[in-house]
Amino acid sequence: MDGLKIRPLSQAEFPQWDELVSLSERGALFHSTTWLKASGEKVVIYGCFRGNELVAGLPFVQSTRACVVKCAEHPPLTPYLGILFRESAGKYVSTISAKKKFSAALAKRLKENFQVIRFGFSPGPADLQPFIWEGFSCSVKYTYILNLDDLERVWEGMDEKRRNDIRRAEKDGIYVEDDAGFGEIFTLVEKTFQRQRMKLRFRAAAFRYNELLQRQGKCRSFLARDKNGVPLAGVHIVWDWNRSYYLLGGYDLERRHHGASALAIWRAIRFTKNELGLREFDFEGSMIPQVEQFFRKFGGRLTPYYSISWMRPTLKVGVFAKRQLARIFSR
Repeated sequence: MDGLKIRPLSQAEFPQWDELVSLSERGALFHSTTWLKASGEKVVIYGCFRGNELVAGLPFVQSTRACVVKCAEHPPLTPYLGILFRESAGKYVSTISAKKKFSAALAKRLKENFQVIRFGFSPGPADLQPFIWEGFSCSVKYTYILNLDDLERVWEGMDEKRRNDIRRAEKDGIYVEDDAGFGEIFTLVEKTFQRQRMKLRFRAAAFRYNELLQRQGKCRSFLARDKNGVPLAGVHIVWDWNRSYYLLGGYDLERRHHGASALAIWRAIRFTKNELGLREFDFEGSMIPQVEQFFRKFGGRLTPYYSISWMRPTLKVGVFAKRQLARIFSR
């Protein structure tokens, strides 16, 4: 397509991809080869080359569903991926035209090589037209992103009930351990999933991510304890060069305190601003009404993020396989 070449990057070319990620306006921790390889999945990065220059790319993991269906999708616990472009100082009309060409080329190559495709973009506007023209379905989800330029303004921007919950937790002697063990946090996450009768399928990946990011100093667990030291609620965040992300959280229903989770998150927000020097905190979204309402009351900016999906029309699979694929598209 107009001199463009699409091919998978070799391991030797991964540093070239990481450089593009760090320079791209939409690049995030989740696009990096470090994160992708830690997933334990088969990592593929489609590079879009113009001559010898890597101008765009799309990372994903390759998997097989129902033993026969070849899929391109996100690794576990990865909220955002999507195409990244090498930034250009050219005219807007030239830049957007080039990005459409790159996206169209990548979309066509994906359809040639995979039967099921599903991935999402980083928060904010995304040009999905090339994918729509190639027959992809599009959907929208939402996250809340807090601007941390002024923590006093963040505090005042919270819902009054949220501030009262935090004050009540402190008054009741609840304190936050801001370098807690990941195992304790994950126990609370597991209890939350059990309470909701949901299967937790990412335990191994979560511990791999944590081991890797701990070595790099890019994650932290915050555990709210009562005055006797009993764990009540916790949150685990990861971060890159732009913002921190609420990746995991949970609480103990039997010892539930309305302010424990809020206090742990508020500590994570202040850590992001005061100790990391980052300007944003991303709640990493939720479409579950109760969770969305909880996040909303911290006063973040409602921000859309988009995903695309495609299934080969001629795909013929059995009933069990169709159920598996339905779960993929419903996530």
